[in-house]
Amino acid sequence: MIRAINVSKIFHGSSAVVEVNLDIYENEKVGVIGVHNSGKTVLLQMLAGDVKPTKGKVYLEDKRKIAYIPQVPKFIPTISVKDVMTYVNKEYHYLDFVGLDGNKKVKDLSLDEKKRLSLALSLPFSPNHLIVDDMSQISSLTKDLIRRFKGGVIIAHHNLKDIWDLIDRVIIMSKGRVVFDGPKSGLLYKVIRFKNSEIWERENENSIEIDLDKCGVKYEVIRVTPDEVFLYFYAGI
Repeated sequence: MIRAINVSKIFHGSSAVVEVNLDIYENEKVGVIGVHNSGKTVLLQMLAGDVKPTKGKVYLEDKRKIAYIPQVPKFIPTISVKDVMTYVNKEYHYLDFVGLDGNKKVKDLSLDEKKRLSLALSLPFSPNHLIVDDMSQISSLTKDLIRRFKGGVIIAHHNLKDIWDLIDRVIIMSKGRVVFDGPKSGLLYKVIRFKNSEIWERENENSIEIDLDKCGVKYEVIRVTPDEVFLYFYAGI
């Protein structure tokens, strides 16, 4: 389990993460969602053990058991993928597992391939958590590797659409704070439009429609995406 207790991070007098409390279990699939500068990257860096909180505490069972894939992995550009792997382990079959050519130079790798190389470096330690910062420019191969990972997964991204099928729980951050934490079903809504009004209602509820039917009011039910729900309720908090 990864546990964050009253975790805050301050850079140059400005709060990036504010009093976050989280328990993330070994087999949970979690999406951390937020707009730019919401604090999600800094939170992941602390959960991975790469950045120390200014206040509070992050409890990790074993940092080596966390496979952390940063937003932009950094390696020496002139060496080969195989040479990078040598720094950690000479079991090169992990490169085959993530679909990488060991003879390829780092400078010739795409961002997606660099992320897969980060994953390969962690696999010899049999990690029980995979932490992925940003799913932009991710290939279907990398997405499949994340889906097949046996353990907990934490993914930070700016929208739900790209990671919806990879997660079960959603944590939404705004201005460094957690403003939503629950199952992804909690972000399923519909909009009821009638006359010059509209009301947002949870997808599994129908009390508004029942009341409108009783009053003989015509209305329209519009399905909205989880990302629209995120932007409407949480992004600006």
